[in-house]
Amino acid sequence: MARLNYILIVDDDEASNLITRLFLEKADVTDQIHVRMNGVEAVAFIMQHMNALPELILLDINMPLMDGFEFLRRWKANGMTGKSKIVMYTSSGREADIAHAKQYEDVVAYIEKPMSMAKINQLLDAVFGQNRSGS
Repeated sequence: MARLNYILIVDDDEASNLITRLFLEKADVTDQIHVRMNGVEAVAFIMQHMNALPELILLDINMPLMDGFEFLRRWKANGMTGKSKIVMYTSSGREADIAHAKQYEDVVAYIEKPMSMAKINQLLDAVFGQNRSGS
């Protein structure tokens, strides 16, 4: 199976982060999972790791200090488009949020909480395509 260098989870919900981490570990697609609690922390983390960006970012929308959409605006403004795949992972099922997320080319999927193994498989299909064998 194909593997990712590392995954960055950006979400202020600690319980959700724990569940997501457990499902990602079960899927065995990476050895490294980093968590940041809001967009400000995520931007700082990314700026410190410009030479090795995450291949996948799981991004919540509603967070304190900087929400997911502001993170996406800064991601694009800093010339990061095409550097990582982003999955919006949020409790918001609003059509307006889904449409807004689709405006960013790095957003490959929009998944509603809570996480499940089926949703992990859905996001991995979005990241790797239907063939996840790595060949």
